[in-house]
This record gives sequence, structure tokens and C-alpha cells, in this order.
Amino acid sequence: MGLLVGIVRKRYLAMMKSNAEWKLQLITTALMTAQNSTNNLLQVGTDYEADSLIAKKLQQRQYKLKLLEQKLNMQKNALELQIKECTQEIESCDAMINASIRSSFSYNIGAGN
Repeated sequence: MGLLVGIVRKRYLAMMKSNAEWKLQLITTALMTAQNSTNNLLQVGTDYEADSLIAKKLQQRQYKLKLLEQKLNMQKNALELQIKECTQEIESCDAMINASIRSSFSYNIGAGN
């Protein structure tokens, strides 16, 4: 029974890990886009006077992009932790599967007399 549970659990964890890795890829792409947008706003913002209406709007957008970057970084860290936990749990399932296989195919030498 432990063998079946270990295999099913390992399969489920592999799917969870794959899903988290996909989300991590999407977040990394979004983070790079946000950082590029922030850099572009910094370059454009230098063309205007500091107290002009356009410069103030650009600063607001830059602030919102920084908040978005922080939120994406938090999500990225959470997903990296989830991937690490899934990897550790998969290793645990592998150990359980191997132990079940060993116990299934080990023979009790002393009982056969």
C-alpha cells in the first residue's frame, strides 16, 4: 500500500512543482517587463522639468511600477520556496517508494527453515 501512495503522491507533487515553475517563469517575465518600463520612465522623466505636470505623472507611474515590482518579487520568492518544498517532498516520496520496493522483494531467510 505504501508503494501506491508514494507513487500517487510523487506524481501529484511533480504536477504541483511543474505548475509552480510555470508561474515562476511568468512572474519573472512580468518582473523584467516592469523593470524595463521603470527604466524607460526614468529616461523619459529627465526630459521634463521636475515640477511639471507630466513629470509628476511619470513619478506616479514609476512609483506604481516599483510597487508592482515588489509584489512580483514577493510572489517569486513564495514560488521558489514552494518549488523547494515540492522537491524535498518528492525526495521523501522516492525514499518511501524505495523502502516499499525493498520490503516487497526482501525474503525472510530465517523463516524458511
